[in-house]
Amino acid sequence: MLDRLAALIGALPPFLMLWYAERLERRVREPHARYRYRVMMAVGLASVPMAWAEHWVAHVIEHVPDPERTLCEAFLVAAAVEETGKVACLYFLTRSVLAPGTRYGGFLYALHAAAGFAIVENVMMMIDTPNLTVFTVRFVLRAYMASPMHLFAGGVIGYFWARRRFDRGAIGLPGGLACAITIHGTYNALLLAVERLPDGYEHWVAVCAVGAIALPLGGLIVLRYLAGRLRSDDMRDGRAPLKPAPASAAL
Repeated sequence: MLDRLAALIGALPPFLMLWYAERLERRVREPHARYRYRVMMAVGLASVPMAWAEHWVAHVIEHVPDPERTLCEAFLVAAAVEETGKVACLYFLTRSVLAPGTRYGGFLYALHAAAGFAIVENVMMMIDTPNLTVFTVRFVLRAYMASPMHLFAGGVIGYFWARRRFDRGAIGLPGGLACAITIHGTYNALLLAVERLPDGYEHWVAVCAVGAIALPLGGLIVLRYLAGRLRSDDMRDGRAPLKPAPASAAL
C-alpha cells in the first residue's frame, strides 16, 4: 500500500507543467477552462483500452526480426496507439459548444489530453519498484524525459488543431497526429536503441542517449515558442481580451 501511495508522486511532473502552461492563460478569457480537466480525466481512463491495444499490437509483431521489430515497437505499439487514442478523445470530447474558444485554449486542451495519459503511465511505471534507488531513477526519468515528451507531442497536436480551427490551416488534427507519432516514436526508438544495440556500437549508444535526453527538453522550448505564437494571435484578433483586474489588485 505504501508503494502505491508513493507512486502517486509520478503525477506531479505533468501537473507542474500544466500549471506553468495555464499560468500564461489566466489573464485571458477561455469559456471552457474547467472542462479541460474533464478531458484529462477521460484520456486517463482511456489509457486502459489503449494498453489492451498496445498488448494486441505487440503480440502481432512479436515474431518480426530486429531491427524491424524494434522500430515497430517504437512507432506502432506505443506511439501510434497512444497518440491516436489521445486525439480520438480530444476530437469526440470537444465537439460543438465544448470546442475551445481561443487558439491557446485549443492548445491547452491538447496539453491536458497528453497529461492525462502521462499521469497514468507515470504512476503505473512507479508501482512496485524494488528499492528507493530504482524509484528515484524512474521518477527523474519520468519527470525530465517522458512527461515533457508527452506534452511536446500533445502540444504539437494542439497547435495544428488551433491553426486549422481558427486560421484555416492545412494540417489540422491528422497532420498534428502524424507529427506526434513521429516525435513519440523517435523518442521510443532512441531509448530502445540504447538498450538493444550490441557490443561495438558504444558511440551510437551515446548518440542515442543524448538524443533521448535532448528531444523532450528541446520540445519544451518549442512548446514555449508555439504557445507564444498562439497567444499573440489571440490578442491581435481580440479573441482573448485581457480580463479587467479585480478591485483588490488596484490597491
